[in-house]
Amino acid sequence: MRTIYNIGCKLNQYEGYCLLEKYSDIENLVVVNTCCVTKEAETKSLRKLRFALKRYPQSTVIATGCACRLSRDKFSLAHRIIDNVERNRLIRGIYPHPDRSRYFLKIQDGCNETCTFCIVPKVRDTVVSKPIEIVTDEVSWARHCGYHEIVLVGANIGLYGTDTGTRLHELLKALSTVQDLPRIRLSSIEPKSMDAELIACLKDLPFCRHFHIPLQSANNMILDRMNRGYTVEHLQNIIELIKAHFDDCAIGGDIIVGFPGEGEKEFQSTYRFVETNPFTHLHVFPYSVRPGTVACTFGDEVSREEKRRRLWRLKRLIERKNYAFRKRLRGKTLHIIAEQQEGFVSGMTDNYIRVDIDSDCTERELCAVMITRATCEKTYGTRVST
Repeated sequence: MRTIYNIGCKLNQYEGYCLLEKYSDIENLVVVNTCCVTKEAETKSLRKLRFALKRYPQSTVIATGCACRLSRDKFSLAHRIIDNVERNRLIRGIYPHPDRSRYFLKIQDGCNETCTFCIVPKVRDTVVSKPIEIVTDEVSWARHCGYHEIVLVGANIGLYGTDTGTRLHELLKALSTVQDLPRIRLSSIEPKSMDAELIACLKDLPFCRHFHIPLQSANNMILDRMNRGYTVEHLQNIIELIKAHFDDCAIGGDIIVGFPGEGEKEFQSTYRFVETNPFTHLHVFPYSVRPGTVACTFGDEVSREEKRRRLWRLKRLIERKNYAFRKRLRGKTLHIIAEQQEGFVSGMTDNYIRVDIDSDCTERELCAVMITRATCEKTYGTRVST
């Protein structure tokens, strides 16, 4: 019995599967891959470790990931603790075999930004970029294994190459030369890293029309307090670039509501920005104090009830916008990466719409699908020949 519990980001998942591969000789193994981006994530990680120890008493239980580096003592119940630094050494040169339809490919690690709310630089501080030739080799390997989509992941992929004198757009140009290149998706990418040159490079790839932008706020005063290093005007310029280059593009983002100092006026700035721009999905988080960050000294000036109200206002707004986006796709033919569900097949389009279809497809198959119907909660399609 070999299993893994992944908590946290796509990068964490990639590293967890690599570690599982590293210890392929251990028959009974459980990897608990922890996260500490919020206090709640750290608590969830610790709870999962206790669950694994109780459920699998005959197995070797390894705790790894960011929470193990931040709060190692809390995870001392594990049979072995492997923090991020040791894990990176152990998995160097290993390709994972994830049990999923899309291949997450780590291109870099580390973040040296100084956002006041974020703990990540304390647990993933050193920027380390995977060399371009190794990335292209891994892409070719994943394609040979039958993956039709590669998701480029990292702690902050926009910082790719800052340690080696290259840049993300140079990696993208190199990928465009790979034979039989699968479609390429970017994971979350910081606004400061997005410009016309980057977007132009994406046009030369089989690029998934999907951007996930962790804007966090669309009010300049709050952005300044967060030390994000960009303005609302820059965010708007990014949106305009995307609109000019890609049709039917999914634009998502992360937003924190109730950051210290955010009054109704500041929240309204963010709400209007989302309302007037073509966002299709959001991850909305109520601000919570994270010990070890600068912002934890600001004081929590927004009540829990007000945070909840703002969160649900944004959620209701994005539900309406997402539904309108999906309805607009009716009659269009898109491609999904097939995933076998219980009794049906579904898959993700390049522009981040999950579609249930009425036809058989094999796992990981790239299927052409015509969108036939959208409800408030789901999108439906039928397989077509191309």
